[in-house]
Amino acid sequence: MLTLRGLIGSRVYGEPRRSGVRPRIGRVVAVLFHPTEPRVVGMLVERPDIALVVRRRDRMLALDRAAFDEGDVNVIGSSAWDGLAASRLDIDWNRSVIWSGMPVRTQSGRMLGSVRDAVFDPATGELNALGLSGGVTADVAVGVRDLPASLVQGFDGEAVVVADESAATKVDGGVSAVAGRGAAVAKAEATKAVETAAKTAAKAAVYGKAAAKAASQSKTGKKAIGWLKSIKDEVVDAMGPPDDEK
Repeated sequence: MLTLRGLIGSRVYGEPRRSGVRPRIGRVVAVLFHPTEPRVVGMLVERPDIALVVRRRDRMLALDRAAFDEGDVNVIGSSAWDGLAASRLDIDWNRSVIWSGMPVRTQSGRMLGSVRDAVFDPATGELNALGLSGGVTADVAVGVRDLPASLVQGFDGEAVVVADESAATKVDGGVSAVAGRGAAVAKAEATKAVETAAKTAAKAAVYGKAAAKAASQSKTGKKAIGWLKSIKDEVVDAMGPPDDEK
């Protein structure tokens, strides 16, 4: 079995060349689910930029053309990528769904949180279990909820839908269950402070971008940007358009 969190960041290698060495293609940045059904159909693979300048588009790798080996993903067989894989599997990659972080609600409309993680069969993509999160503070104070695949119905275009009885499933891991309400509140408040600090850091990053933009509008900034553009143009002219593996 594989998990969404465990697969993210895995290195992806193509089929062996004559030398026997597998070329590194990129890394997994997202796991793709079927547009409506609770099963994994592929992965979104991010490829490295050319010369750290030319951006290469991400590609979709079909799950049934991937072999998993100690944290790495090896491409096997033909029609593994993008349109060829979509035609073979009769799916539309543009309608595939990234479940991580997606809201979760019951059939009757009750919100249960969002997708924290999921366990699935790497051979078939079938879902084995779904992990829910109520947010960092709620997870610490109350705990997290894990659902068996039998309660998960699929994606309805807005949220992952689960059976109504999911709301009654046991919640585990909250400090309130082992240390009492007082400890839970204290821990939750500490976590809330961390979240606040993270938001402050995010704002600082925004201000940093604004400062960078202002710098780019200065005479020195414009010269630097012009130099980078000339380097990029030279690289593109020398190497031609990025080759897409078939």
